[in-house]
Amino acid sequence: MLTDVSPHEARALCAEGDPAELLNRLDRSGTDVAVVRRLLGSREQSPSPAAGTRKVPLTDASGRTTEMAVYTPSGTDSRQMGALILLHGVGGNGPNLLPRFKDFARLLNVSILCPTAQPVLSRSNRLDLAGLFGNRFDSPSWDLSGPDFSTAALYWARTMLNAHPDRCMIAGTSMGAMATWNLAMRSWGSFCAAVPINGALSMWEAFGTDRRKRALLVNLLPLPLFVVHGAEDSQILPRFDRESVAQLRAAGHEDVHYAEVPGGQHALQSLNLLEGDSPLFREVVGWMAGQRRIGGAVTVNHRTLDDRHGRALWVGVRGTKSEAVAEVRAERLSKDAISVRVTGAREVRLHLRSDLFAPGRVDVNVNGVQHAVEFRPELSRLLESYRETGDPELLDEHVVVLPVPKQNEEPEGTR
Repeated sequence: MLTDVSPHEARALCAEGDPAELLNRLDRSGTDVAVVRRLLGSREQSPSPAAGTRKVPLTDASGRTTEMAVYTPSGTDSRQMGALILLHGVGGNGPNLLPRFKDFARLLNVSILCPTAQPVLSRSNRLDLAGLFGNRFDSPSWDLSGPDFSTAALYWARTMLNAHPDRCMIAGTSMGAMATWNLAMRSWGSFCAAVPINGALSMWEAFGTDRRKRALLVNLLPLPLFVVHGAEDSQILPRFDRESVAQLRAAGHEDVHYAEVPGGQHALQSLNLLEGDSPLFREVVGWMAGQRRIGGAVTVNHRTLDDRHGRALWVGVRGTKSEAVAEVRAERLSKDAISVRVTGAREVRLHLRSDLFAPGRVDVNVNGVQHAVEFRPELSRLLESYRETGDPELLDEHVVVLPVPKQNEEPEGTR
């Protein structure tokens, strides 16, 4: 391990500093990519964040800005401290929601990050959030399908707060629960758990099944979920979450929990979730405490509706067909062999790194067509990938782009 660059300093230089400075320092020391990759993921010398509540500015990928409330309990274990991204509902904001979840932070050894939503102009997003009344919906909201402050908060937690990358969770209530479902389906590999509270995949489901959203539910099979809904919720009906949980269980999900609270309404306080002596509080916190992301996946199965969320772990697709559901199924057969099946997209991208794949020749089969590619680890690409993702599990040292030779029918169950 390097002696003149700490893991925290390396992450900061990549994410918000000058990665060229870091590259020069690493080049002078003759450090190889494997050591740098371990450096970026190391918890050694991680400074403990200041305890208490603060507000920080947050910028998303499109350049919009908002305020984020951050709470870190005292006495945290800095090497294991995780992050809980917490999303508010319509009419709420981050600073007002955060205090209600402080007990979660203390018991889970996590910092809580509560960004405040801003208006999203996309008509499709408004319709997803408000159904037939979407054209009139102009309140601040989460972007259910694009890069948003929730994603920016996760990036900030890993790069600036030094949250453990494998102990990052997402939760939300009402509109925030809808965002939790949708972000988790699109970026399932980024979290260790998701907890939607009084939510749904889309308010269009009040008028019929949203088949495109439901086609993404299978992405959640590797991600633990605990879904909570009030049995008497008349604003977002519990049947939406009931149906999603039933679909996941039917698909073989091994860690999805559902609690429908008798007498519970849409208001968070009606669910008895935040009281430290309630059985539901103890059950949810106990479950969350045991969650941790496991890296190095051998197989990756992922569906996407557009290129913005085409990547999952070490594989991704681009050139998705309009109105199609693209799917990639990839398997790491060995350190130098990969099998890939793709539907609904024009190209596949392999994000290679040397702890998963051996430098040199890698044989890749894409829809039955064999390719021999040369994996050449590059330090500059490694640093760039950290700047892009802030996630050690999404680092790569070489990106290989291959055409998809045959466009088959859409994944089963999406038509």
